[in-house]
Amino acid sequence: MRLKQLVTGVVGMAGVCLFGSLPAKATARLQTWEFDTGQNRLLFTTESEVQPQVSLLTNPRRLVIDLPGILSEESLGDQFIGGAVTAVRVTQAGADTTRMVLELSPDYDLDPKQVKVWGLTSQQWVVQLPGATPTIAAGGLQMPDLSKAIARPLAIAGDHPIPQPINRNQISRNQIGHNQIGHNQTGHNQIGHNQISRNQVTAAAVQATATVLRGVQVTAEGFFIPTVGAAPQVQVYRTRDGNQARQLVIDLLDAAIAPGLTAEMLPQGRYGIQRWSLTQFATSPPAIRLTLTLDGHSPDWQITPLANGGIWVIPMGVAPSQIAAQPTTVVLPVVNTAPSPVAQGPSPAVAQVPGRGQVLVMLDPGHGGVDPGAVGIGGLQEKGVVLAVAQHVAAVLRAQGIAVQMTRQSDQTVDLQPRADVATAARATVFVSIHANAVNMQRPEVNGLETYYYSEAGQVLATALQRQVLSTMAMNDRGVRQARFLVLRRTAMPAALIEIGFVTGAIDAPKLRDPRWQAQMGQSIAQGIFNYLSGRP
Repeated sequence: MRLKQLVTGVVGMAGVCLFGSLPAKATARLQTWEFDTGQNRLLFTTESEVQPQVSLLTNPRRLVIDLPGILSEESLGDQFIGGAVTAVRVTQAGADTTRMVLELSPDYDLDPKQVKVWGLTSQQWVVQLPGATPTIAAGGLQMPDLSKAIARPLAIAGDHPIPQPINRNQISRNQIGHNQIGHNQTGHNQIGHNQISRNQVTAAAVQATATVLRGVQVTAEGFFIPTVGAAPQVQVYRTRDGNQARQLVIDLLDAAIAPGLTAEMLPQGRYGIQRWSLTQFATSPPAIRLTLTLDGHSPDWQITPLANGGIWVIPMGVAPSQIAAQPTTVVLPVVNTAPSPVAQGPSPAVAQVPGRGQVLVMLDPGHGGVDPGAVGIGGLQEKGVVLAVAQHVAAVLRAQGIAVQMTRQSDQTVDLQPRADVATAARATVFVSIHANAVNMQRPEVNGLETYYYSEAGQVLATALQRQVLSTMAMNDRGVRQARFLVLRRTAMPAALIEIGFVTGAIDAPKLRDPRWQAQMGQSIAQGIFNYLSGRP
């Protein structure tokens, strides 16, 4: 074999047609790779930074990508492709270099000057080949087969591996519960019964797991997937569905979907994600598969698990606000735009509700950071419970197209006045502060729900929250009360503070600790906010 070096140089983050090398910095692994025949490009991800070396072999014709400092996995080995690139082979070339070899079809006329290489990040790279050239066969003009896109995930440990993603040549016969994997599901939605959800949540009975997935939240940075328990074990790869739509697949090992999480609680058509599908597998250990079906406007996405729980899903190379929205067939419930006489008396307390695009809900998870809030039975801390519930509230409201901001999105310290200030500056429609209650540890018999207000408009909001939560959650009713809490007095919009239970209560504390109960409470509070916005008594 004669190795033909194309161009010498370092492949930069925005470089094209630059081939060369840098010394290996560390030993890490190749995580995933995909050859997309529709785009004629190779995409791969490594555990650490890498500078690919790309070269061309002329006899036989092969494109070689060396990854210094990277080790390969057997599960990411050879794969037949077909078309301009007949196969991709992954081997270990030396003790610290992974070699990816693209076997080129003899009929594919590759111009090396048109090969482009660039880094989406220092760990995610693209090798773009020029379009396949038509070939002349006995039957006339033919194009190479560009109908397949191959994704190779890492092998999944356990007694019962998670099934491979479904592609256009496979029909899944796996069935969990009553829903077939890979099919759309029509959801029944408590908030707006006319909505049809294209999302899917497929549940299965599993034993206790290290990680519990609570939902998906839309943020200004992209998406956040909150989890509780151990840091999530994540595997990511890319594929295509039967309609050749791009899909991002995220597998969470030793994980379970929080009970009460429904398809309607997932984002609807945001940031170029056409559809979310969550499937629980009763493997050993149990696992979750999140499948994100991307529309034509969606960029690629970076998946970042957090050590303290949760996963960030961030678009690469573009701000979320710049991702074009694709028209959807989702029908959202209509928010009344006229005042509703929901309170007795000559002056209705509910102001005119703006159009859906103008409604902004400000959620205020109490305490945080150096301030744990109330500490109850077993060391249960208020700050963590209320943040989890607020995140569920935000997810449900955002799924309905209602804008949501939060005074804190993580375990951070925020003073009282800034919480009111951010709501006023954002011109929020309503302000809802979420807390957990406490009394002396010697009084575990004190349990129940309380909601507070300061202004007349706040009373109507507080009443709507209290009524809705009590109608769906089995709790002691401790009433709606007026109070002079700073966040209620210093906010310019209708404001309420809800105490979702007692961390010191023998009945409430176990519930407050339960991620499933937290999700249900979040959904109830969201429904109460929606009731208020739509003028329902």
